Amino acid sequence: MGVHFIGLGEVNMFNLAHALHKKGEVVTGSDEAIEVSLRPKLKEQGLLPDDMGWFPGNIHPQLEAVVLGSNAKNNNPELEKAQELGLKIYSYAEFLYELTKYKTRVVIAGSQRKTGVASIILNVLEYNNVEVDYALSALNGIRLTEQNDFIVVEGGDIPLSAMDNAPQFHLYRPNIALLSDIEWDGKGPYGDFENYTEQYRIFVDSIVKGGSITYNDEDVVVKKLVEASENPIRKLPYVTPDYQEVNGEVLLDTPDGELLLETSSATKLSNLAGAKWICQQMGVDEVEFYEAIATYQ
Repeated sequence: MGVHFIGLGEVNMFNLAHALHKKGEVVTGSDEAIEVSLRPKLKEQGLLPDDMGWFPGNIHPQLEAVVLGSNAKNNNPELEKAQELGLKIYSYAEFLYELTKYKTRVVIAGSQRKTGVASIILNVLEYNNVEVDYALSALNGIRLTEQNDFIVVEGGDIPLSAMDNAPQFHLYRPNIALLSDIEWDGKGPYGDFENYTEQYRIFVDSIVKGGSITYNDEDVVVKKLVEASENPIRKLPYVTPDYQEVNGEVLLDTPDGELLLETSSATKLSNLAGAKWICQQMGVDEVEFYEAIATYQ
């Protein structure tokens, strides 16, 4: 596969290019500027462009795909050349879906908590030796393999392409989803809270028929949105689990008794509850989950 990334300096684009390169694919990329911290990693892999900028000569008929970043404009000369040649052009999210459409996609969404929930899930799976792919927004946050059945995706609510204004999580078509919270900070392209919430409604309706959504029953907006959806999916609510604080320690009530935790945040405990439902759908039973989180901070 020959893939060119227009906007290689963006973290998500870098992650995906790196993951494909590790799989042995032919990868190239360009950008107007690349952060100093990324340059050694790109150079080591032979992916660092010789010159900064956009060059139509980077685009040729042998490319199987061109991936367009969020900072590239519609009049980008490389994009125009790709369009002229009739090449397949994808946003980051579209291309990630294309690469994982035969996997079980587990998409974690939410305004503030998705990163925390995804972190718990991946830590529990690693503890229990469950091998999965993943795509996170952190640096080096992508693993892509041929053999793993599951991929855990951190589904952001902002666009990642100059081609359209669709949030990335509209494009993943999850089999299993989690929605932790909806809290608008007044930023982004959506204008008002109603339009912002509408993006999450579309996300819920994008879950494949017969799939599932695990959702925070204590978030009023999330609860109303999920329960109103007519998408034929399983709806699995979660709430903050019962716990006690004794002498500064947190004791979580479990079916097997009290479990001492190294976290005291109510938000983290809520995230644990959501993560438990997802891990169980991925083959980790309740006992294995609690064993894994005993030392989670």
